[in-house]
Amino acid sequence: MKYTVKKEKSEVTLEFKADAAEWQEAENKAYAQTKGKYTVPGFRKGHAPKHVIEQYYGAGVFADDAMDNIIRSGWDKFLDENDKKGEEALVPVDRPSADIISADEKGIKFTLKFPVSPEVNLGEYKGIKIPKIEYNVSEEDVDAELKRVLERGAKVQEKEGEAVKGDIVNLDYSGSVDGVKFDGGTAEKYDLTLGSETFIPGFEDQLIGVKKGDEKEIKVTFPEQYHADGLAGKEAVFACKINSVSEKIMPEMNDEWAKDVSEYDDLASYRDSVRKRLQEANDRRAKTEKENAVINAIVDASSADIPEAMVQAYIGDMLRDLEMRLYYQGMRLEDYFKYMGTTEEDYRKENHDKAVRGALTRLCLEEMIKREKIEATDKEAQKKYEDSMPEPEKDKEQRKPDERELAYIKNEIVMDKLLEMLVSSAVVEE
Repeated sequence: MKYTVKKEKSEVTLEFKADAAEWQEAENKAYAQTKGKYTVPGFRKGHAPKHVIEQYYGAGVFADDAMDNIIRSGWDKFLDENDKKGEEALVPVDRPSADIISADEKGIKFTLKFPVSPEVNLGEYKGIKIPKIEYNVSEEDVDAELKRVLERGAKVQEKEGEAVKGDIVNLDYSGSVDGVKFDGGTAEKYDLTLGSETFIPGFEDQLIGVKKGDEKEIKVTFPEQYHADGLAGKEAVFACKINSVSEKIMPEMNDEWAKDVSEYDDLASYRDSVRKRLQEANDRRAKTEKENAVINAIVDASSADIPEAMVQAYIGDMLRDLEMRLYYQGMRLEDYFKYMGTTEEDYRKENHDKAVRGALTRLCLEEMIKREKIEATDKEAQKKYEDSMPEPEKDKEQRKPDERELAYIKNEIVMDKLLEMLVSSAVVEE
């Protein structure tokens, strides 16, 4: 079977010509595949000759299956020959659509159209100008981190007096809008830290001054952008009963406290370790932002005719990532859409432009890796795999990663090499 290839932008059209002998072969194959489903008087099912089935059911009885066979054969032929072209091979990004041009006793003509990974008009990617990005740790940052650790070790103690900001109020509450209770507006024995800003604005402020045993009505207005449409912008009344008021007793920040919460013998050493840890986190943040700045500049200067199938595939990746994150939060994707009052179709529309940008970014990265011939060896992958093992496991005999793990690790190494090259060649502007 012969075919021609025509490529326009990111769409390829294959035009096939199959002669009478090839069509006959496709029909014979269809007969062998489907003869068992035809019943012909005088023959056991699946044993009637081809010409008898055609006489009984009609001359074109095997035509549809034969057409499927010949189209599949044409597609397989293209894929086999395309795979041998190496870097010049076309990369289909979706299944082909078939169209029959003609069919007669001399044979058939048909086309297969499919989108391919497009060529990228890649902008300059070395010497990219980026702003200076660095985050230095201040003494205030260290103080704030030490305070957070101090608060985690605070003792909670019930008190008799009035609640102040920072106290924990245990309460029962029941909310209503226009006298009607609403879903999620009722709770019992709920611990609320005043000043935490976890409730509707204004709610916590009105609890300042309450004491154990008090009952109080709190009036608040839901934000206009509240996630539940039925409550957005509405005024609500919460009937509250105060079960208890507790205060946090903070430990004293000194050498003894530092010994209790860390591996260090004094507060000064612990403080230095906190400063070092915060700086390491800041350095990682700066590194990520530099990489993003370089990549965004490259993508801004690049273009590609991205087929819709590739965009939808990228949105599919986004959906799978969202589904996985929701899974770890104990929520299903369909429940999330219901809760947000939206649908998967809406999600695809809203994220279409983001997916176009994401697909272009992915193409640019692949093109740069190709041009720079960046690779990762099995030895590099094995070392990265071993380095990622927890400390107790490192001394044990290491198993080798399987093919899937190896491919994933190699991809990470290649991307790290690319990003290192891009950032190191960038021009930092003060």
